[in-house]
Amino acid sequence: SKAKAAGADIVCIKEGVLKAKEAVLEALMSMKREILSQEEIAQVATISANGDKNIGSKIAQCVQEVGKDGVITVEESKGFKE
Repeated sequence: SKAKAAGADIVCIKEGVLKAKEAVLEALMSMKREILSQEEIAQVATISANGDKNIGSKIAQCVQEVGKDGVITVEESKGFKE
């Protein structure tokens, strides 16, 4: 790698990256907030669906059905049936 060729200590670089990762994770964890209501879930889902409220609402319904630890699989389709 370029860093190694330049004489950098790879072990120190790795340790620095790991410390930075931990700092970022800690910062993100301090910013998180739990969303509980169906409306909040729909808002997050809508943002994830590029602003499509219909898709956001459908995803929120699925989340409500499977629970917060459930899994939702989304596949592309040629049609849509309500």
